[in-house]
Parts: sequence; structure tokens; C-alpha cells
Amino acid sequence: MTSKEEEEEEEEKTAMRRKAKRKEKKKLKRKQARREIAVKEREEEERRLNDPEEQRRLKEMEEAEKERMERERKAFEERERQWMEVMERKRKEEEEEERRKVLEEKEEEVNTLLQDGKENECDEDDDWEYIEEGPAEIIWQENEIIVRKKKVRVPKKIADRQGTKEDVDRPTSNPLPPQSEAFTEYQNASIVSAQQMLENVAQQVPNFGTEQDKAHCPFHLKTGACRFGQRCSRVHFYPDKACTLLIKNMYNGPGLAWEQDEGLEVC
Repeated sequence: MTSKEEEEEEEEKTAMRRKAKRKEKKKLKRKQARREIAVKEREEEERRLNDPEEQRRLKEMEEAEKERMERERKAFEERERQWMEVMERKRKEEEEEERRKVLEEKEEEVNTLLQDGKENECDEDDDWEYIEEGPAEIIWQENEIIVRKKKVRVPKKIADRQGTKEDVDRPTSNPLPPQSEAFTEYQNASIVSAQQMLENVAQQVPNFGTEQDKAHCPFHLKTGACRFGQRCSRVHFYPDKACTLLIKNMYNGPGLAWEQDEGLEVC
């Protein structure tokens, strides 16, 4: 190795040492600057805390925050109290309304019983009587259960009076000829019974008798008979008394067999 190369290598080492020293000095300067800034901030904070004016301002801020929290707490308690008062008032009104309804029902029941008693006493020879009709109404009154049915005024069925109203020359082979008054009363009674039964079912079944009702036979409801007979998959209502004469296979004729009744289905 020549002297020239040794000198160049020595110069490079010297330059590297100078660069490392400068880098270390910059690092120390930054560290010292940060330390000085931290000391100044600490001294400033201590000075600010020891300042009476600053202490007074901090104390005012704390007191203002406490007052705000106290106002919010009182406002919440006031709203809660008002809500409780409204709910209590509403509950008392509902209880009073329920008590008033119970008293009215009791008074109405007593008045009805008194009126029925007076009418039964005064109208013993009258042609009307009261019968119970429709489903029973169950009333709960505290620990008592009251079962009540609606009473309807209907004419009395007296055999002697019916006999006097019948036609004298009615045929003996038919006890209820169409021209007799007994047949009219019999027919009206059957219609009323069937109508009452249908009305009771209609109140319990939605869409009763319409196209949406897939459980009851609309043909039977309208005519009182169904050409499908026992093969019909829908429900048929048969009243206790009927005046319709049904003949076997009366709906299986050539004209009716090809008719398409809309809304009827047979399984």
C-alpha cells in the first residue's frame, strides 16, 4: 500500500468521525431544547396555579359546573314528578269510570228486573211473554260472576187461540195446508230460527257467505239445498224446522249437470 492510499484512508476516517460528532451534537441540542421547554412549561403551570386570579377563575368554573348539574337534576325530578302525577290521575279516572259503569249496569239490571216484574204482574192476560235469546253475557264484578241473557218480547203460543185462527175447512190429510194461518206462523217461526242461527255464525266467522269463505256452501245458504249433496266439501246449515221438500237426485238432471257454478268446489 502506498503512502497516497494511506493518506486517503486516513482522511475518510477523519471525515466519518467529524460527521458522527456533528450528529451527536445535534441530538444533544434537541434533547437540551426539549428539556428546557418542559422546564418552562412546568414553571408556567406552577406560576399559573399559584396565581390568585387563576385560582379564582378555576373555582368559579367548578361552581358553575356544579350549579348546572344541580339544575339538570332538579329539572329531571320535576318532570318525573309531573309524569307520576299524570299517571296517578289517569289511573284514578279509569277506576272511577269502571266503578261508574258497574253501578250503571247494576242499576240497569235492577230496573229491568223491576220492569219485568211489573209487566208480568200487570200483563198476566197479555199475549206477550219474555224469553232469553242469544249467548249468555258473563259479567265479572270483583269476586262475583253474573250470567245474563238478553230478553226478547214474543207473542205467547196458546194452542186454543191457534185453533180458533185455523181454517175450518182445511184438509185432514195435511195438518198445515198452505192457505192456513197456522202454516204462516209455522213458516215464519222456522225462518226466524234459521236467520238467528245464520246471524250467530256470521258474527263469529269473517267473510261469511262471500267468495272468500271457503268453509260454508253459498249455494246451500241461498237455496236451502245443494246439488252435490253429501259429496259437497263445505258446511251445510240445516234449521230445526224446514218447509222445503227435497227429492233424491233432483239436481242431477241433464240441464243442471253441465252448469258451472262459480265459487263452488267439490273435493
